Amino acid sequence: MKRTFLIAVLAILSASSLWADELGTDRQWIERVEGTFGIPASGDVTSAVNLGFGGGLSFGYRLDRHFSVSIASGYYQYNIKTVPSGYIGGNFSYVPIESVFSYNFGDGEFRPYLSFGIGAALNTYTLSSSVQGSTLQTTAYETGLLLSPAIGFLEVLGPRTALFLEGRVDMDIRSNSSLGMGNGTPSIFIPIQAGLAFFVI
Repeated sequence: MKRTFLIAVLAILSASSLWADELGTDRQWIERVEGTFGIPASGDVTSAVNLGFGGGLSFGYRLDRHFSVSIASGYYQYNIKTVPSGYIGGNFSYVPIESVFSYNFGDGEFRPYLSFGIGAALNTYTLSSSVQGSTLQTTAYETGLLLSPAIGFLEVLGPRTALFLEGRVDMDIRSNSSLGMGNGTPSIFIPIQAGLAFFVI
């Protein structure tokens, strides 16, 4: 149920980036889909959670030849390293909901870019236990400020498609100390993302 809800949220909030001009001067809307490998980077999370995985969607509009604005979301999950006594597992996850401002360089098939995202992280802390053969979950929720500078490049594959690779720094200002995670000031994750951008309209 939770995953179905998240998929629906991602579809509704899907957002995009900077890559409209490589798809044609009269094409200004773009959609992006990506897979993500997540790296915990600050001390409060490197000691508490393992490497993570996730993905995202985005939908945006090019304001001029190089600059674009988009709305972006996704889902990223990190399993905990040390499971507390009485539990069988646990994880930390967050859903970003951000406005992203992007600028790409050059006019060729290969185009580096910079972007900056600002918005909210919907944080979830989950512990699982087993009672008489049934799995029960204890969950806490929290909303934090999220800042996400990124650098990447895209490779134009055709008039309607581009491949991209991106490294991002997610600064999640969170405070819940569940799962053995200290207060984030902020908590830093580094998503490495790859995917496709598509011409939409």
